[in-house]
Amino acid sequence: MMKWIFSLLLLFTSLWGNSHEALFEALDVANAAEAHLKWYQKGDRWTFEDRYEERRDEILPLLEALGYFEAKEASKTHYDYAVVLGALHAAVQKRIDHLIAEYNRGVRFDTIVFLTGMRPVHPEKEMGFTGTETTVMIQVWNTTPMPEELRTLPLIIIDALPLPQQGRPTTESTLLAWLEENPKPGSCLFFSSQPHVICQDTIIRYVLPSSFEIETIGPEGGRNLPLAVLLDTVARGFYWSDLLLQKDLR
Repeated sequence: MMKWIFSLLLLFTSLWGNSHEALFEALDVANAAEAHLKWYQKGDRWTFEDRYEERRDEILPLLEALGYFEAKEASKTHYDYAVVLGALHAAVQKRIDHLIAEYNRGVRFDTIVFLTGMRPVHPEKEMGFTGTETTVMIQVWNTTPMPEELRTLPLIIIDALPLPQQGRPTTESTLLAWLEENPKPGSCLFFSSQPHVICQDTIIRYVLPSSFEIETIGPEGGRNLPLAVLLDTVARGFYWSDLLLQKDLR
């Protein structure tokens, strides 16, 4: 238990402390708590207020150094579950492509899980699709070339209800919907995409019981996103990291 707590403290020292000091200094915030207050925005990312874009050339290298854009690959060769996190079509395609690339690299899974839900397709960002995020993920899976052995693995689809305030499911709510199905604990390789890997990994660790072994990976990307979106992602990571630390120190 003490070893686990020590590991957590090292993790959160990294997330909250020295590794982000250059970013804090550049944007004139004292710590992660103040950063969350200033950088976090409510709503969907495509509705965010434009912030800090004039500082892009200065801030982007700092985020690069912190690992928010680089590709993450699996550290092992076998997992009980490969779990693809839902998103808009473009991100879903990247995540499924990364899953296929990992399979071709020799990583194996027993079961594929889609954590998705009843978000209506976005009329501009998902043109050509109808239905919900769930139907988009299924269509992408069915139409993307992949080894037949991968395509025939058992596929579990978690079609979560939208949350009333957001009008869509969230990472947290899809994880909770999966837990309602009483999955057998095991090793999980989660597929996100950059720059969201760090934040989503923290949410997953907060929601899932410790009986699940968790690793989160994803393809490189995010450098061209608005700086407001990138900093919001960092701020959300701080928020969930704090919750996780409080949970595991109880």
